[in-house]
Amino acid sequence: MLVEMSEVTRRFGGTVAVDGLTLALPEGEVVGLLGTNGAGKSTTLKLLAGLLYPDAGEGRLDGAPPRRARGAIAFLPERGQMYEWLDVKGAAGLFGTLYPDFRPERFHELLGQLEVPSRSLAQMSKGQRARFLLAATLARKARLYLLDEPLGGVDLITRDRILAALVSEWREDATYVLSTHEVAEAEGIFDRAVFMKEGRVVLSASAEELRERGQSVAQAFREVLA
Repeated sequence: MLVEMSEVTRRFGGTVAVDGLTLALPEGEVVGLLGTNGAGKSTTLKLLAGLLYPDAGEGRLDGAPPRRARGAIAFLPERGQMYEWLDVKGAAGLFGTLYPDFRPERFHELLGQLEVPSRSLAQMSKGQRARFLLAATLARKARLYLLDEPLGGVDLITRDRILAALVSEWREDATYVLSTHEVAEAEGIFDRAVFMKEGRVVLSASAEELRERGQSVAQAFREVLA
């Protein structure tokens, strides 16, 4: 398994955000990390990214703790921030300096595919910024891609472009974890669905398993998390 989490717990004061979470994900899958608000999805992604440390348990990426494997992890937070003055040319230079695995040519290809204009972030719409940050994330040649609500707050056409970019970027040696509330729109790209409730995984199943039960991912979401 590329990703393994074993009995991971993370607290914020008296609140348990992730509670004894155990999860294993192989290479080559697009995984939907699904749950209602407050289920612990964002905290789980940050634990996998090595940005938070567990209070108990451990997580591993290809056998190493996430904090030691950050160079192999590309993380797109829900509210990604970037310098307002940054434009496409400046971004390519900055990301190339920060990340040895950043691929400038792929970045420009993704910008074209996502129809991101060549202007500064300050001049971009919310949807254009979302596509810009996604292109920067996918342009890295990482082993683990963590995407927190990349479809949130953008129009339907932008969502379609984002999902198409994810499909085009798929590699069999990488794992893609996508947290989203737009389950019905995104489920077509999922190989696996992981459902979280109150900081725990309540179901992890392949999309094929769900289809064999006569369920879509969206139907399973309603049934498991109701």
